[in-house]
Amino acid sequence: MKQFKAMMKYEMIDVTKRKSIFFFSILLPVIFFIIFSSMMDMPTEKMQKFYVRDYMLSMTTFSLTSFALFTFPVEMINDKKEGWSRALFRTPLNPLIYYLCKVIKIMIMYMISILIVFLVGKFYKGVDMTVSEWIISYVALLFGGTIFLTLGLLLAHFKDAQKVSIVANLLYLGLAMLGGLWFPVVTFPAWLKPIAYAMPTYNFKNIAAGQFAGHYPYHSIIILLLYGLAFVMLTLVIRKRTEVI
Repeated sequence: MKQFKAMMKYEMIDVTKRKSIFFFSILLPVIFFIIFSSMMDMPTEKMQKFYVRDYMLSMTTFSLTSFALFTFPVEMINDKKEGWSRALFRTPLNPLIYYLCKVIKIMIMYMISILIVFLVGKFYKGVDMTVSEWIISYVALLFGGTIFLTLGLLLAHFKDAQKVSIVANLLYLGLAMLGGLWFPVVTFPAWLKPIAYAMPTYNFKNIAAGQFAGHYPYHSIIILLLYGLAFVMLTLVIRKRTEVI
């Protein structure tokens, strides 16, 4: 327990030193949310409210993917490169505590990010949802973000933080566009819609947004879990090969 407390204290201190992370991972999606939702001019007030709420959930998802694709893997790569994680593993510290604290830190960032975007949506853009809808959306996004960390874990097996940043940027923007985070999937051409529905980012957002379709989208949870399983299996394969080499 003492090891866990000491490691978490270190991670929390580290968070306070990285204000730029919160700027790019939270403030930018908030700005995009305000801009995109203001650009949509719908013929009816009901449709306008729908798109504002949809963009709120899209930009929250966009924010969480940033933590999963950049913050999480880059930190672990830098820890390896600087010898910090290797030095820790030579102490009595259980390696599981190291990884657990990393995940908990990202989860805390997730919770802060979701709260900030939701507050902007509620009090600045007038998003109207019931208490249960807010809670379901919050928990669903937190769950989706946790599963998405498996992709970050896969990227953490790169040896160069610069290379992983390039790959993460391509995934970050590509998955956001194809997953309908920037523009609603309903506006996509017919040939592109099936691709969008299969994207992890679409299903990540849909486990929060799909509740408004009249029935909860359990299929999106299954798809997201399958992606998570695939990323974990691929991570294990890569790790096994690197250990052999």
